[in-house]
Amino acid sequence: MTTISTGGGPTLEQRRAFAGLKDGSEVPGYKGYIPQIKYRVGGTYGNDTNSLSQEYGMKRATTIIGPCEPEIICNELPKTDGDKKFTEKMVPGYTGYVPRLMFRYGGTYRHDCDHSIDNFITNRDSYAVKQDEVLRHTKANPKLTAISYDPDVKNKLNRYRDMHPTPATLVADKRPMVEPPIPGYQGYIPRINPTEVGLGQRYHCSTNSGLDLFAREQSHHKAINCDPPRPITLGSPKVDFTTSNTRPGVDYSTRLYLRDGMVPRYTGYIPQRRYVFGNTYGDETRGLEVCAHNSNNFGSFQRSKSMAL
Repeated sequence: MTTISTGGGPTLEQRRAFAGLKDGSEVPGYKGYIPQIKYRVGGTYGNDTNSLSQEYGMKRATTIIGPCEPEIICNELPKTDGDKKFTEKMVPGYTGYVPRLMFRYGGTYRHDCDHSIDNFITNRDSYAVKQDEVLRHTKANPKLTAISYDPDVKNKLNRYRDMHPTPATLVADKRPMVEPPIPGYQGYIPRINPTEVGLGQRYHCSTNSGLDLFAREQSHHKAINCDPPRPITLGSPKVDFTTSNTRPGVDYSTRLYLRDGMVPRYTGYIPQRRYVFGNTYGDETRGLEVCAHNSNNFGSFQRSKSMAL
């Protein structure tokens, strides 16, 4: 038996027999994962690993019965010259990565490195052989023809195009923006929730009014943007409050609280209504200052009061 300093030494089973380890226990110094080992205290490493192996049934890759046959190096390891990383006779103390060395224990550094490098070279060469085999089979088979060259596919596409409407037809059949949707539509309709347009009306009428108001507002803003730029003047523009128009021919108003009063069952906020009682809902809202003023909106009315003071 050669000594450890020359690369030999006792085998793993000889060390197990010398240490008197029980079946299933690990060699002291083994740094692999052992379930529940960190919760064991007060016992030796061999006894703890033996009891855990019986309790959790830890499996090994191979079961060794009798003397272990030494591994044989199948490849010629690279010579130690130049800047090669993995060579024969690795020097102990090298802290770099050695393939599969972390899965070996119980042997000397040189012995484990030689066999790890041998396994790495074997796997690399076998992978290269498989890649060459796949490439050879790929080149030996004829190239596949693209399905787009098949005339049957083109005929089916033409038939589908003839039986289904074209995009131009779909655009022509699109509903106009101002057409109200059918009752039950859950999508967004502009202007029916934040304004009084959607109060006290059927769904068809409220959506029609909301879409119509939205279209008129868009036309109003478009007309403003098309006009030549005008000088900015202080003060609010003159507005005809009898018709609530800011421009001739355009029905555009931002007023929420109407002079006629609010529709019963309106659940929005009305300033000062909580302090008025004894009248109907319409009489109460008509008598409030927020509805009785003649300004374009309540903010303009408040500003006019402050300017008058």
